[in-house]
Amino acid sequence: MTKKKWAVLLIVTLLLMTFSVTGCAPDTTYSGTLNVVEASKVGTAYLENPEVIVIDARGQEAYDKGHLKGAVCLAPSELVNEQSMLIDQASFEKVVGGKGISADKTIYVYDDNAGVSSSRILWSFKVYGHDQIMIVNGGASALVKAGLEITKEEPALESVTYTAKKADESLIASYDEVEQQVENPSDTVKIVDVRSIAEYEAGYIQGAMLYPHTKNLYSDGTFMSSRDIKLFYQDLGLKKEDTIILYCKSSFRATQTFALLQEAGFTNVKVYDGAWIEWSSKTDVTVPVENTAPITTQEGS
Repeated sequence: MTKKKWAVLLIVTLLLMTFSVTGCAPDTTYSGTLNVVEASKVGTAYLENPEVIVIDARGQEAYDKGHLKGAVCLAPSELVNEQSMLIDQASFEKVVGGKGISADKTIYVYDDNAGVSSSRILWSFKVYGHDQIMIVNGGASALVKAGLEITKEEPALESVTYTAKKADESLIASYDEVEQQVENPSDTVKIVDVRSIAEYEAGYIQGAMLYPHTKNLYSDGTFMSSRDIKLFYQDLGLKKEDTIILYCKSSFRATQTFALLQEAGFTNVKVYDGAWIEWSSKTDVTVPVENTAPITTQEGS
């Protein structure tokens, strides 16, 4: 074989290897997505559709330094009461309507903390029947990388009347429900603690499995694909039809896992809104003798 033919063969081989590696890359396009939208898609949908509104969930200080043009500032802390739990329907309507957000809008939410704040906003809206809401994969940094306009100007949105639906209790786990599972465990109910290993080892709800919310991310900070989420949580022992109860310290981080489990097709996912704050205040829990080492899967994934 001539040197020229060897060179051509080498180039073809390298191209095939490149395509092979690319084909194995994580799928973060979220085709047919339920709760997640890519930053690249936000620009087109947002700029061309007046029925779409964007929420900046980072808080007022970060918002004032620069935000997506037209975005409304709504921090998740504005939607919780003194017990760090979701506010009642009337209060929710007042806060959201005051931001100029109506119930018929499609909403995109972004933050800068791994989707935690955005997911808390998403879960809160879903509880009150607003399903047309998605979180931006990669958050604020992804929007900047997508080349969308950043400004310090606030949009001139007038207050509107927001009419919420009755709270969807299927998305909320109560203290009594969690206590029932602890006292009379059911094989079809799983409690998942999404806190850190250190927090878990300091005390946790008996029977809860540990899977930190940080493990739902790729190394670049974007959400894992629905395929990977499904596989990892199935390895943990969760079935799609199981009742899955999520919690953390105040159930902000738990909502990130909630959003991604729904994305992966788990159909009965709840957030224990009282979370560790409520549980530890009502129950004598330190580290029970019968507790074993944290139950996790694929450390580092």
